[in-house]
Amino acid sequence: MARYLIAATALPGHVLPMLAIAQHLTGLGHEVRVHTASQFRAQAEATGASFTPFARAIDGDYRDLDERFPERRRLNSPHAQLCFGLKHFFADAIEAQHAGLRAILEDFEADAIVVDTMFCGTFPLLLGPRDERPAVVAVGISALPLSSCDTAFFGTALPPSSTPEGRARNKAMNANLQQAMFGDVQRHFDAVLRRLGAGALPAFFVDAMVRMPDLYLQLTGPSFEYPRSDLPASVRFVGPLLAPASRDFTPPEWWDELDDGRSVVLVTQGTLANQNPAQLIGPTLQALAGDPKLLVIATTGGPVPPALSANLPANARVLPFLPYDRLLPKLHAMVTNGGYGSVNHALSLGVPLVVAGSSEEKPEIAARVAWSGVGINLGTAQPAARQVGDAVRKLLATPSYRERANALREEFARHRALHGIAQALEALPRVESLEAA
Repeated sequence: MARYLIAATALPGHVLPMLAIAQHLTGLGHEVRVHTASQFRAQAEATGASFTPFARAIDGDYRDLDERFPERRRLNSPHAQLCFGLKHFFADAIEAQHAGLRAILEDFEADAIVVDTMFCGTFPLLLGPRDERPAVVAVGISALPLSSCDTAFFGTALPPSSTPEGRARNKAMNANLQQAMFGDVQRHFDAVLRRLGAGALPAFFVDAMVRMPDLYLQLTGPSFEYPRSDLPASVRFVGPLLAPASRDFTPPEWWDELDDGRSVVLVTQGTLANQNPAQLIGPTLQALAGDPKLLVIATTGGPVPPALSANLPANARVLPFLPYDRLLPKLHAMVTNGGYGSVNHALSLGVPLVVAGSSEEKPEIAARVAWSGVGINLGTAQPAARQVGDAVRKLLATPSYRERANALREEFARHRALHGIAQALEALPRVESLEAA
């Protein structure tokens, strides 16, 4: 059996997929060490893995980011906030992350280091001699951000184009926007790495996250990602990583209504962007209220706000949480802010989507929903009720959306992400020893 060191950025959407991988690997008999923030210790150890927390300097609670980085709140634009996070949450963590990896590797001779896309502590290793490190495998937990001659700059949410005109657009846009929008971030990454004696990155920092690892395993099927004629051979599609099957599920008293002949619509704002249900849940409930052909389910991801439950339409039900493996097979449509895991889980069951998201990489995920024909991109995180209502009714009335969603369901069914990840790792050369740098 092999040894694997799994390291994850200390955010739930990054950690939880990596813990699912850890659990699968330990179940196969491999020895696994998890390295992330201490708040995830219990969950990590429950997978059967051993655990080493981050160093104190970066061992913060993701719910306290505003307290850790108060200056971020004073920035006016979303782009300025994004750049701040890239520099001070991701790049500045490289030194402590790298030191943590090196310390673990002194007594845990891993055959591979497995990281989420944004864990950059492997950069100094990847920039050093290949024979002084184990294999590094990155897991693509969100839309593939890799620049290509066939795609527009990641973040613009523009559709791909491989025509001569489109490729000219892509080349100019990628070159110009990398510098204009993220030149300062690139210089910050390079400065951090130079201080560690590793040298500058060989490519745009986002591309480096994908190109530098020995393998990059993307958690979706190829039909839900833009085609790239220049895709590196190291990038592989392993299918979506689905939420584990629920146990001890007690259905709510209205559960039988899901089978009463009405079209069932779920609205969710995900696990983090749920502090303000007026963004998406409220407009959806308002738009679909009173429609006798629809049953609307809202999940809040936390305590249900009293104002929401007090004004609930007769054809709506609300709960903090329902397990996807029980609920999604009942759905006819899903309204979401575009979390990658939720979108892929819906598509794995052939559920078409209405997507309203503007934070992080969610516009790119929404753009892929529209491009692949599996749903409607509202182009905003705070749609009006009429926008949502029109989109849901169009989705339900147009067979092509469900047909395309079912096509992706069939494609996804040919993949088993955990099995594919384990196979890819087990095929890597085993490490006999790792010399200390």
